[in-house]
Amino acid sequence: MLVQGINAGWIGPFLPEISHVVQVPIDNAGLIVSATAAGFLAALLAAGETSHRWSAQNTLTASMLLVSGGLFGLSIASALPGLLCAAFVAGLGYGAVEVASNAMVVDLNRDRLAAALNYLHLMFGVGALLGPIIAGFALSNHLRYSIIFGAGAAFSALIVILLTTTPTIETRMIAVRGDGFIPMLTRPLIWVVGAVLFLYVGTETGIGAWLFLYLRTASALSVALASWGVSLFWAGLILGRLIGGRLAHHIPAREFTMLAAAVSAAALVVLIAAPTMHVLAAPMIVLIGLGYGPIFPNMIAVGATRFPSEVGRMTSIVVAGGALGGIFVPWIMGHAIVVASPRAAMEFALGITALMALISIAGLRARRQS
Repeated sequence: MLVQGINAGWIGPFLPEISHVVQVPIDNAGLIVSATAAGFLAALLAAGETSHRWSAQNTLTASMLLVSGGLFGLSIASALPGLLCAAFVAGLGYGAVEVASNAMVVDLNRDRLAAALNYLHLMFGVGALLGPIIAGFALSNHLRYSIIFGAGAAFSALIVILLTTTPTIETRMIAVRGDGFIPMLTRPLIWVVGAVLFLYVGTETGIGAWLFLYLRTASALSVALASWGVSLFWAGLILGRLIGGRLAHHIPAREFTMLAAAVSAAALVVLIAAPTMHVLAAPMIVLIGLGYGPIFPNMIAVGATRFPSEVGRMTSIVVAGGALGGIFVPWIMGHAIVVASPRAAMEFALGITALMALISIAGLRARRQS
C-alpha cells in the first residue's frame, strides 16, 4: 500500500519530464494515470468474484511482482505505447494489492479490525505524501524519472522476495453468499455510492496528477515548492482520514460527506481565485486534501451498512466505479490544460467536487426515505 501511494504521489511531478522525453503533449503523457487506473479496474473486477479461491499471501506476492514489472517497464520505455502498457501492468498489481492486503489484514486482525484497516489505508496516504517529496528531490538534483521508477521496481522486487521467504500464513478470502454480482447492480444505493466514488477518485487522482503543473504555471512556484505543494495535498488527505475516524460516530455519513466535499470546494475556489497569493496556497491545498480524506471510507461505510452480508462484492463494484473515474477525469483535466489552461483544469475539478456534494446529499437522502 505504501508503494501504491508513492506511485500516486510522484507521477504528477514527473509528467512534464515524461512529456518532454517521449515527445508527446502533456495530456497524452497524462494517459499514464488513466492506464494505471484501467489496470486497477481490471484486476479489481476479476478479484471481486475469484480472489476467495487463492491464498491472500500468494495473491499479494503475485501482485507485487506485477507492480515491480510495471515500474521497470516505465523506467525503460522510450515511447508512449510502452509507457501505457507498463502503467497498465502496474495498475493490475495495484488492484490485486487492494484486494489481497485487505483480506490478509482482516484475517489476521479479527479482534481489532477497524484499527488495523485504518492503519493499512493510512499507509497509502503516507506513500502519496512521500511520492512528491521523492520527485522533488529527483527533479532538483537532475535525476531522470527512469532512475526513480527503476528504484521503485527494485524496492517492489524486494517485497516479493520477503513475501516468498515469509512462512505461509493460512488465510483465504471467503466468498459470502448473497444475491450475486448482477442483482446487486439493480440496487439504487449501489449506483449512488458508485457515482460519488467515480467523482471522488477521479478528482483526487486528477488533482494529485496535475496540481504540480498548476502550481508551476498559475502560481509560478519553483520545482521544489510545487512538489511540496502536492505533498501538502496528500498530507491533508491523511489528516482528513484521521479526523474522519474520530467524527464518524457523531456525524451521519451523508452529512459528513457533503460537508467534506464543501470544504474541498471552498478551498478550490480560493486557490483558483488567488493563485499568486502564496501565503494562501499552502493552507488551501491542505484543506482540499482534508475535505477529500473521509469521503472514500464514508461511502464504503454507507454500502457496508446497507449490505452487511455482501461487503466484499459491494466494495468491488463501487470501487470499480471509482477506478472508472480515475481513468476519465484525470485525462479530461489534462486535456483542459492543453486546450485552455491549468486554471481550467482546476475549475473542472471544482465543478466535479460540487457535483459530488450534491449527489451525496440528494441521492443518499432519497435512499434513506425509500
